[in-house]
Amino acid sequence: QSRYDQYSFQGKNTALTGAEKRGMDLFFSEKTDCSQCHTGFNFTNYAFENNGLYSDYPDPGRFRLTELESDRARFKVSTLRNVALTAPYMHDGSLPTLEAVVEHYNSGGQPHPNKSGLIRPLALTATEKADLLAFLHSLTDEAFVNNPKFRQN
Repeated sequence: QSRYDQYSFQGKNTALTGAEKRGMDLFFSEKTDCSQCHTGFNFTNYAFENNGLYSDYPDPGRFRLTELESDRARFKVSTLRNVALTAPYMHDGSLPTLEAVVEHYNSGGQPHPNKSGLIRPLALTATEKADLLAFLHSLTDEAFVNNPKFRQN
């Protein structure tokens, strides 16, 4: 029931603002390649990736389980559903805001042998970053998160 769902699947053309639509176009574009990892209904490919958060990771990530060097510092690609409500971000909670996440990806991240080839400097303008953030906020399902059936007491 997110505004993105209403727009994309329920045909409500007014569910998204202009900024959210531009952000959606950017998200699904080759310029950002966001949708290569954040894909499908849940906006995740369920894979383990390295997004260049650090050059040296204190947490070995998936390597702990597989003991394969190719899995060192790889972490599961998270869903973007309700992402505006799930701060802090990254596998270790090191980025406090969505703005910081967008800045990280815009920078291209840090070098690491297992960093995904999709992570590269994006050269987004301030307006493009704001539009991308607006789109990410449109993935919040207010009906779901405010449903009393799912509230903990």
